[in-house]
Amino acid sequence: MSDNIKKLTNQYNNYIYPKPCEDIETEWIQKNRYQTCDPNYHWHKLWPEYPYSRKKMNILVAGCGSDQAAILAKCNPIHNFIGIDLSEESLKHQKKLVKKHQIKNLKLICDDFRNQKFSFQFDYIISSGVTHHLDDPGSALKFFDENLSENGALYLMVYGNQQSEGIKGLKNVFRKLKFSQNQESIKNIKNLLPKLNIDHPSKIFLKYFNDHNYDAGVVDIFLHPKEKFYSIKELINELGLNNFVIKNFVDGKVGAVTKYFYDNTELLANFNKLSIEDRLDIAQILNWQDRKIDVVCSKTSNKKFSKIYNKLKYDDIYAYRMQNMEYHYDEEKIKILNSKDGSNFAFKFKNKKINWKKILSGQSKLSEMTDSFSKNEKNNFYNIIEFLIDNYLLDFSFNKIEDYQKYYNQ
Repeated sequence: MSDNIKKLTNQYNNYIYPKPCEDIETEWIQKNRYQTCDPNYHWHKLWPEYPYSRKKMNILVAGCGSDQAAILAKCNPIHNFIGIDLSEESLKHQKKLVKKHQIKNLKLICDDFRNQKFSFQFDYIISSGVTHHLDDPGSALKFFDENLSENGALYLMVYGNQQSEGIKGLKNVFRKLKFSQNQESIKNIKNLLPKLNIDHPSKIFLKYFNDHNYDAGVVDIFLHPKEKFYSIKELINELGLNNFVIKNFVDGKVGAVTKYFYDNTELLANFNKLSIEDRLDIAQILNWQDRKIDVVCSKTSNKKFSKIYNKLKYDDIYAYRMQNMEYHYDEEKIKILNSKDGSNFAFKFKNKKINWKKILSGQSKLSEMTDSFSKNEKNNFYNIIEFLIDNYLLDFSFNKIEDYQKYYNQ
């Protein structure tokens, strides 16, 4: 066992993170909450190229923490889950959830997941906030490649290098003061944070995260022994070296970018001439909210299904509501409000009445909506659709999008 793995094991045994769920039924199911990696609710993000299926899948949660695997298994009882984590204390909590909710479709293993051997390949692998803590993140991606089926999906969350820059200086201060993972250091950090200038970059960072309100969160944010912070270019390169490409971002926190140039056609044209890596690099910098970069990846052989690397043919797609968006519309206009950050966009249509209810249902191809449009009307409409999808205000699939709610916890 490497020194880094020993440190990680000790940290997550002493400070269980994230703060665990105590009751999946009351905290998740009754509130209709779902994880962004949920294979039911986000099938169309994971596999837009395939119709929704109820076929049983083998799913690995690599670095499952204190509750993630149990929540996913409870909410998706038709699939088989394996959750692996270094921390026995974290898994003890998952085992309590398994017993409490009589979860039958989850196997838990305490180990470095890279040590495990399987006689089968997984249909779906989830790894949230794990690989960036390893000495060699590429070794995890290599493991995922070897253990993921050819048409499988990888859900990966890693830290970005923009937003986390706000706490970099403060973490350096804590290192110089020889703070460590103990109660005295945690207390000192908690006492210091309120004294910072209101415009201190660390204060701005902490507005978006409440982990610093409990001990394990303080340790994870400020006292972690090993972290890597990615630029999108670095992430794309590391994925490429291990047979993966980004299929899509889960939301617009990082990838939405043409919204910054929509009112300047010349600037937008220049932007679109750049490589995809440069465009995403710009998106990451302008959006800034990249503490967590959530991406869906596929093997390189399936690059043709990547929204990132291919221009969508709008006649062939189904549109759908994006999570955290509110849609207000009639036949002549639509307004989309991001309930997370309060931003909004509005569009009017002068000559054609648009059935947005039908569009947002995910049940009809866009081509069915535009049969009566003139060529110019169709182009104008698809330009708006392109803008909405590019900026994660509208979701899409190449197949009809199922009413996932009826399968929740089924």
